[in-house]
Amino acid sequence: LMATARQSERGLQVEQLVAVVDAGRLVNPTIARQQIEGGLIFGLAAAVGATTDYEGGLATARKLGQLGLPDLSQTPQILVEFVESDREPGGLGEIGVPVVAPAIANAMFAATGRRIRRLPLSARPL
Repeated sequence: LMATARQSERGLQVEQLVAVVDAGRLVNPTIARQQIEGGLIFGLAAAVGATTDYEGGLATARKLGQLGLPDLSQTPQILVEFVESDREPGGLGEIGVPVVAPAIANAMFAATGRRIRRLPLSARPL
């Protein structure tokens, strides 16, 4: 995953996420792309601090809108390319999530020269 980000007066701004994925043979390329895009958006939300609280071992958020996920106006441009493969298809829903935070941190280092080494990645100006 490659991220493009910048520092603005509003803080961290992720402008683009570009993913190249080897998912094996694609049974339905449209759904495969949607799965990767959804994972990247969820990973972006987690990277910048979207979360839920817990009470008695249960999540307090009962609706998706309570999770702090970005809406479409807050979502960066996402480009997904698939590597051609004849391997067996693999799961796609989660593989986009863990790569987002390090990609954004590297993009911010490239943009500002400062390393971000803690999660959540700050939306505050560096």
